[in-house]
Amino acid sequence: WLWLTGLSVMVLVSVVNYLQLHRRLQTALPWRGEIYLADGIEMPFVLGIVSPRIYLPSGMPKEERRYIVAHERHHIRRLDPLWKLLGYVSLCIHWFNPLVWLAFSLAGKDMEMSCDEAVIRHLGPEIRADYAQSLLRLSTGRSTLHGMPLAFGEGDTKGRVKNMAKWQRPKLWVSIACIALCVIIGLVCALNPEEE
Repeated sequence: WLWLTGLSVMVLVSVVNYLQLHRRLQTALPWRGEIYLADGIEMPFVLGIVSPRIYLPSGMPKEERRYIVAHERHHIRRLDPLWKLLGYVSLCIHWFNPLVWLAFSLAGKDMEMSCDEAVIRHLGPEIRADYAQSLLRLSTGRSTLHGMPLAFGEGDTKGRVKNMAKWQRPKLWVSIACIALCVIIGLVCALNPEEE
């Protein structure tokens, strides 16, 4: 009963937050394709699994939109909204386990840093300063819907800015070595030695 109570509270809080967010987004106006501008939000985020939409604050400067949209589109391409939802479902089921909370938090940070790196790789390292400035301006230190949507300003802002500052394009030999290591580990784990 205690586990069921914790599960119910987490689901209820998420549903209430989602409904509140949905109410704020009813006045959102389409801008380009899947991108909407909304008055009732402070930071950009992706919402939806089947046909995800990108929501931007309507007061966001136009010069910032290019790389923030690139960041959010990278989330959509990698199916991050689905993975984040599955992670949140696991968190609801294992709400009592601090390791699951830690894993959920670290996975969210990794998603954000990976998208930051993808934007820099795609748009060029010269946008780093402006991109970091936007991140600091939009950062609130909390997620919009208790971890469910992917919000641009969520996560470890200081760590993300540091990661962008020291980011370098990975060398080809490092990528090849990592792939080879993964293949070797996979083959070793697939082996099933005969028992004596």
